[in-house]
Parts: sequence; C-alpha cells; structure tokens
Amino acid sequence: MAVAVLCMALGALGLLIAALIVWLSHCLGQAAALAIAGAALLGIAALTLGAGTMALHRRRARQPGLTADAADLLGFGLRMVALLVRRAPGKALLAAVIAGAVAEYLSSGQQRD
Repeated sequence: MAVAVLCMALGALGLLIAALIVWLSHCLGQAAALAIAGAALLGIAALTLGAGTMALHRRRARQPGLTADAADLLGFGLRMVALLVRRAPGKALLAAVIAGAVAEYLSSGQQRD
C-alpha cells in the first residue's frame, strides 16, 4: 500500500511540474520555463538526497553490528554458565556431560549422511 501511495504521489508531483512548465511558458517563454522547472527539479532532487542520507546515517547509528550482537550474546551466555557453576557445580557438570553427548550424537549423525 505504501508503494502505491508513493507512486501516486510521484505521479501527482510530475503533473504539478508539467503544469508549472506550461504556466511558466505562457508567462515567460519556453526556454525560461524549462530552465526554472529544471532548477526546481534539481532542488527537489538535492533535498531528497539530503533527507535520505540523514535517514540512513540515523538508522546506521542506532543499529549495532552483527558482531556486537554476537559478542553480547556470548558474554551473556558465559555469565549464565559462570553463575550456574558457582551455584551448583554438580548440575553444571551434568549439563556439560549431556551437552557433550548431544554434540557427539549430532556430529556422528552428519558423518553418516
């Protein structure tokens, strides 16, 4: 729906610019009208470029990279493992044995295929 609205808005802008050229050509002549309309289009293009560039910079500044997210997740996991080991070393040992068995089972299943 947003794409359809954008297309209609751009079509309306084109019609307004065409009407401006026709009106200016009656008042000033064809060459002057085309020069003014061309300058107006360049101005609109420059404003659009500036707004798009600012929006991209703001978007990139807000979003951390994938490596930062992975590092945060790894740090959280290590903190949780350290907490588990400090609170219940027996449970941590049991979890490590189960994780090792699952990893061995999954890796041996891939080798058979």
